[in-house]
Amino acid sequence: MRVSLTAAARIVACCAAALALGGCSAGQITQTDSQFSAVDGAFGNVGNSIALRNVLIPYPHNQAPSYPIGSSVPVLLSITNQGDRADELVGVDSPVASQALVEGTTQLPPGTTVTGTPGSDPIGLQPSSPLVVGQLRLLLTTNQVLHAGLNTPITFQFQHAGRLTLPVPMATPSNSGS
Repeated sequence: MRVSLTAAARIVACCAAALALGGCSAGQITQTDSQFSAVDGAFGNVGNSIALRNVLIPYPHNQAPSYPIGSSVPVLLSITNQGDRADELVGVDSPVASQALVEGTTQLPPGTTVTGTPGSDPIGLQPSSPLVVGQLRLLLTTNQVLHAGLNTPITFQFQHAGRLTLPVPMATPSNSGS
């Protein structure tokens, strides 16, 4: 009887050691430690209805990795109304901007998306999808230098859903070879 109790104790001890050592694999070297988001921009939800996705500032086209004071800086994003009633983007604000200009579609019917567009070209009249109701252009006039690698706080105000402030990153430079 004494031999079988000792053998059982050894089996239990071995199982406990195996479980303890198996738990060590959840440390810094894991399968998910090198996975990155599929999009570069910030994201967030306003209330239960409005979703902001891939909100970012494009990398500057000048030689310096920054936007100087007084620059018109575009903000790219997608806004989706996931709710069951229409909403509207009524304001955009940032402590780094003296002015925020919003042009284009700000109305968000239920189940639709509005996408942001950069540049000064006319905003497209034909949406690319029946779920995309339009485009908007959001330009911030900077009151301080915006440096690459730093997040810019931008607040979005919606008529019904409320407010959301996001830490908006600057996109990485393109490797176009130029």
